[in-house]
Amino acid sequence: MTETYAVPVPKGYRVGAWEVREPIATGAFGSVYAGRRTGGGGDGPRDVALKFLPTGTRTPRQLHHLRELAEREVDVLRRLKQPHLVRMFETLTVDDPGHPELDGATVLVLEKAEGSLAALLDASPRPGAGPGLLAQICEGLAQLHRAGWVHGDLKPANVLLMTDGSVRLADFNMAAELEGTHAYTSAFSTPDYTPPELLWSEIGERGRQIRGSADVWAFGVLAHLVLTGVFPLPGATPAARRTAAAAYASGTDELRLSPELPDAWREIVRACLSRTHAERIGVEELLRRVRDAAGAGRPFRLPRLLPARRRSRRAVAVSAALATAAVAVLGYGVDRWALSDGEPGASTDASATYGADVLRTGRGVPAAYRLLIVETARDCRSEDVSAPLIAAMLKVENDFDPDLSDPAKDEYGIARWTPKVLRWWMNEDGTPGETVPEPPFPPAESVPAMGRYLCWIAPRLDDALREDRRVLIATAYRTSWRRVNQARGVPAEYRPYADRVAHYLKEYTPPGRR
Repeated sequence: MTETYAVPVPKGYRVGAWEVREPIATGAFGSVYAGRRTGGGGDGPRDVALKFLPTGTRTPRQLHHLRELAEREVDVLRRLKQPHLVRMFETLTVDDPGHPELDGATVLVLEKAEGSLAALLDASPRPGAGPGLLAQICEGLAQLHRAGWVHGDLKPANVLLMTDGSVRLADFNMAAELEGTHAYTSAFSTPDYTPPELLWSEIGERGRQIRGSADVWAFGVLAHLVLTGVFPLPGATPAARRTAAAAYASGTDELRLSPELPDAWREIVRACLSRTHAERIGVEELLRRVRDAAGAGRPFRLPRLLPARRRSRRAVAVSAALATAAVAVLGYGVDRWALSDGEPGASTDASATYGADVLRTGRGVPAAYRLLIVETARDCRSEDVSAPLIAAMLKVENDFDPDLSDPAKDEYGIARWTPKVLRWWMNEDGTPGETVPEPPFPPAESVPAMGRYLCWIAPRLDDALREDRRVLIATAYRTSWRRVNQARGVPAEYRPYADRVAHYLKEYTPPGRR
């Protein structure tokens, strides 16, 4: 290990069901390692990322601070499960007095990424996939803000690129839950991505006050860096750029964006980098503009760098980084079809095989929706609410059409939601929406809501019913669980629907799981 890790963990070390493999990254307070499940069986993935936070050692003051950071991150990851936020599978505490440097440490078991945006930018500044990546990052910010949280430390190192091509926001130990217009967080953040009003802000007993506009500023800096290769404020060092930020905030200097910044993004970045928090664009309007700007770009194609047998290590690293970015932009946002060579429905190998252990490949499930379907199923404790069931229902409902509009039946989107019904299932915390939502309903909203509804239906079906419970759950989605129980199975008028679901259930279930 050439880099000094905040929490050094030897390869082969075991914690819970996991064995530590190679190191991935480190920060000032925690370190991340690849992990692999030991032995057979177990739910969830075989390969994960293990984040070690040293909450069991150090001085009392450090202990208090580190425990607070760990608790923040665990709280966010337990409470928020969104397509563009990194997923946590479990938390563990190391019990190992023989290794005092690890004893008592908190370990977060997280989904493993292919890489980070920071690594991509190091390998290939100004990646062609930039607009698509930024669209996904902005969607993650919007998901976080809608849930009432501020990230507090958005930067390239905290943006993960997944194997299937999607993007995740990560590292939530600076995150804070809003209390009205403000939240409170620690004084630590990365200066280059910190808005001017927070660079020298006072720190009270509860920490530093922060608003959602701090994330908007950070997004503007990140967007400028991704699209131009340079920071928006001048200076060769973070200290020099911090001085430039102060001059800009005081009105003594103007914001001079790079001439390399595409026109479609210039006003977006400028709106993010307004001098005061009150002038900055809101995250929902920002997301709308970013989607428009990203949608205007052409699909990115991976360039051939060198013949395979003559590639240097760096060329291979660049190629891998670009490949990840290519998948990310081609499938950006789970509410869009994966694209290849400009044709809808085609996909990359990574996105087309996501969750292959639970959802069969090569059977027509659009690659753009595989991650959303698999993760939605995993959020339900009922084994009957599976990825093949959700995929089969989406196929039968409207052949995966995200733009379906059927005003005669008042049904819209990929899951054929009626607005008044969707209102009751749109929030992850189980509370109904404050108002009746208006179509169109993007898949990122519709599919998780479908999963929550199916998960609610499952335990309400009579245990004595003899038919396939998955098919009964699907039928209840079309009618009601009471109607299915009263009919002692699939009502006659819903038999064609149930038979089609059963057919695609068989199609989408991997061999050995039927």
